[in-house]
Formats: sequence, C-alpha cells, structure tokens
Amino acid sequence: MKTLTMLLAAMLLGGCASGKPLPAETYDFGIAASATAPPGQDVFVAGVRAADWLNTTDMLYRLEYRNPRILMPYSASRWAGTPADMLTIRLRQSVGNALSPRGRQVKCDLALFLSEFSQVFDSDQDSRSVMLLRATLTDVATTERGLVREFRIERRAPTANAAGGAAAFSDIATSLVDELNAWIREAGFCKT
Repeated sequence: MKTLTMLLAAMLLGGCASGKPLPAETYDFGIAASATAPPGQDVFVAGVRAADWLNTTDMLYRLEYRNPRILMPYSASRWAGTPADMLTIRLRQSVGNALSPRGRQVKCDLALFLSEFSQVFDSDQDSRSVMLLRATLTDVATTERGLVREFRIERRAPTANAAGGAAAFSDIATSLVDELNAWIREAGFCKT
C-alpha cells in the first residue's frame, strides 16, 4: 500500500512538473447591455488610440505597495484584443453611429486616447482597475467647435486576480459609455 501511495504521488508530481504551460484565459468586456447610441445623437467614434505600451493583449498590473512604476503582465491571462480595440468596438456600438451608412456626413467626431489601462494592487488581496482616457469632441461642420475632457475611471476588483480585473474593466467600459453619452448630450452640438 505504501508503494502504491508513493507511486501515485510521484506520478502527480511528474505531471505538475511536465513543463506544459497552462492554457491562457482570454477576457473581454462581455456582451454590451445596449448596442445602440442614444436617439438624436450623431457622432462618429474614431478608433481609440493608445500609448505604445498598451498596444498589446497582455493584461497588465502594478503592485502599488511594492513599486507602482513597474507594469507586469499576467502569465496565463490575456485580453481578446488590445484595450483600445475592445473600447473602439464597444463605443461605436453604444456612443457612435456604428450602423450608419458608410460615407454619410455626421455632426460630430469623437477622438479618444487611452493612456492607462491596468489593474493596481494596493496589497496582495486588494486591487482596482484604472483607466485614463482623453476624449476630444469636434463639430464637423465648423471644426472650430471642440471640447476636450479627461476621464479617469476606477473600479474595485471583486477578486485580486486577472478575472477580478477583467470584471472591473467591464464595469469601467459600461461607465465610460454612460459618461461619454452624458458629456455629448451636455455639449449639445451633436444632435441630428
């Protein structure tokens, strides 16, 4: 019996040390609750641009309690696309005219620049997802009429791991849609 137990333990340890990488988990923001822009809003969402270090599918995090200047990628988790690409798709569906005929003149252009998109660990058990984005809204007819606004949105992660970070970023994407639509409505010059 003792020999059988030792043999099973050796097989289990051998399987763990086989060197096979764990399959990567791939995350996105989930399915949007609403896929249409508010009625009467005529906005073209240009592709979201991002800082060079964010042009990756790596899920990035920072250990604020050790050194907040170091960005590290999760080894077995990644985004389905770059954060900028995922945000572009979500915003075109829910802020802009994703379903408008190609070539049709719109009232406004919305340009966006993403400068932060990482999970920040305040301790080994406590984290939050952080997004920093600059939005520029321009009246196409005049091009002189434009507004710029910085958006900083943070959400606590429900768990201190990649899955928790992805859930918090899903909430951030939803909040960004709501905040952009409110800002555009307030601007008043993008109405059809």
